[in-house]
Amino acid sequence: MSKADDRTGPTETDAATARALFKALTSRATTSRATRRKLSLTVQDREVPIPAAVVPALIKAAKLVSEGHVVDVVPVDEEISAQEAADILKVSRPYLLNLVKKGILPCRMVGAHHRIPMGAVIAYKRDQAPRRRSLEKLSAETQDLGH
Repeated sequence: MSKADDRTGPTETDAATARALFKALTSRATTSRATRRKLSLTVQDREVPIPAAVVPALIKAAKLVSEGHVVDVVPVDEEISAQEAADILKVSRPYLLNLVKKGILPCRMVGAHHRIPMGAVIAYKRDQAPRRRSLEKLSAETQDLGH
């Protein structure tokens, strides 16, 4: 897995271009599946079709870049180290290994190293997002009350 966090974020020009791309893709891609299949881009005066399977990822990438985030593409069936998984989830490695021990996250041992499927890490992060937002909201309310 490449280290997306080591890269510099998008420039303001990149973000503006990504906003325009996001707007164009969402306005056309959400109209119908037939339209989605007909999306294309021009590369060196040659029209190249965008595969329908790529459109959702392209939309998400454009949105994230438009917000100033660094984006990386990783196959969901790729296995990553426990430390990489912990970094993605923004938890400590011991906490992540506790999730593995409890069976919350699957893993495969390669020698003495844990290998965790990227798809499981993404699913766990997605499942935890509402809980994290609720905790952040509660924390903000507590701070507003002066506690």
